Amino acid sequence: MANARMHFLGKEDIERIHSSALRILEQVGVLVHSEDVSELLLEAGADGAKGGRRITISEDVVKEALTSAPKTVLLASRDGEHDVRIPSDDGRLFVANGGEGVRMVDLVTGETRPSESADLRNFAKLVDALPQVDFFWPMVGAIEEPTATKEVAELKISFEWTSKHIQMGAITKEQAIKMLRMGASLTNGPESLAKRPIFSAVQCPISPLTFEKGLAEAQVEFARGGIPVIAMTASVAGLTSPVTIAGTMAQITAENLASLVISQAARKGAPFVFSCDSCPGDLKTGSIDYGALETPLFRTAAGEMGESLGLPKMVAGIGLENLSLTIGNLWEGVAYVANQSLVPSDLGSGLGGLDQAVCASYEQLVLDAWIWEIARELGREFETTDDAISYETIAAAGVDGDFIGKKHTAMRFRKEFISTRMPETTVRTRLKDAERGEAVARAHEEAKRILEQQWEPKISPEESARLDDLVRGA
Repeated sequence: MANARMHFLGKEDIERIHSSALRILEQVGVLVHSEDVSELLLEAGADGAKGGRRITISEDVVKEALTSAPKTVLLASRDGEHDVRIPSDDGRLFVANGGEGVRMVDLVTGETRPSESADLRNFAKLVDALPQVDFFWPMVGAIEEPTATKEVAELKISFEWTSKHIQMGAITKEQAIKMLRMGASLTNGPESLAKRPIFSAVQCPISPLTFEKGLAEAQVEFARGGIPVIAMTASVAGLTSPVTIAGTMAQITAENLASLVISQAARKGAPFVFSCDSCPGDLKTGSIDYGALETPLFRTAAGEMGESLGLPKMVAGIGLENLSLTIGNLWEGVAYVANQSLVPSDLGSGLGGLDQAVCASYEQLVLDAWIWEIARELGREFETTDDAISYETIAAAGVDGDFIGKKHTAMRFRKEFISTRMPETTVRTRLKDAERGEAVARAHEEAKRILEQQWEPKISPEESARLDDLVRGA
């Protein structure tokens, strides 16, 4: 079998970046703004002054963490029908929507407004209904919630309206403990939750080389509870990491390795995912630039670094962002998303996001999902067996000049070319004139249709009441 994947770093490049990351950890170290986590690292063999914030980590400690980290990770669904196990046997890239936007956009009317809990509920419903989306991120924040309970309330809403795996994070130890209790209450206890984690935690190192108190302490709780931790470092080249791709890769690798050591110090064998959401920075405005030409190279390089360490990885970003209004049909959007399907990653996210992930839109999520269904086919497996080559067919056609009438063609053409089985990819559809915004209008109607259906919560009233008690601190 053959899978198309982008390749960027050579073997010597990977070794040089890895060596630089180890040097960073040994000589520069990381800032850990938690005495408890610092003490945990010191007990695991790291170095630093007792009570100090600067922690250095030796190569031996890193190697021990890599040895104990599992090579496969399960992101379980509550219904058992949408489990995600990475890496998959066929190299599949599993995707989620984007997360934690703060504004809603209606792409048809152009109206914008702050997001609220009702929007999070609707996004959970859409993801539950869309087969192209494999797991769920809280797409927008429930910004009317108090800061202390916001993330916990968002998890409760997510549990209520989707059975798919949920991926989010906690900003304090107390939030993490509540989330673990919520998950345990839905899975027959902490041990069952650890065996089948129905949510995972994105706990971000802060670039450069910093672990914030609340995030780090929450990570320790999740690791101890068997919840997969995704160390999504988001270095912005030229702003919070070196301006070069190679320099940024050395830094994000160091940050991921330090995060791995934290997880393994908390619990040997804790599930962990190497992750990166880095991209170039706009040095004039000081903002991120997900749409930069070089962004796929950052993601490809990060995937290659994670793969070289033998860790599951989440480095792909998926979605059209603000290009959606420029297309008329789905095919016009495929070109923008196709290269994202070739990033060497196990997980990706971003569907439904706008304005550098600050905003979100119902129709954008549906449109991104439709386009991803086509674009992901570029990264599927292709057979390279003797039967796929079919010497006999070539030999026979060499005599009669006929390939279209051969059994080999009849048996394989639908599998080999998506234009024979996906109407949106046929030559006729690709050449058909379509007005700008036509695809968005279709997606708007589909989102409306899904949300107007009769929906029943995915948890019982009793379960909902227990989760409410945990959210409010009872």
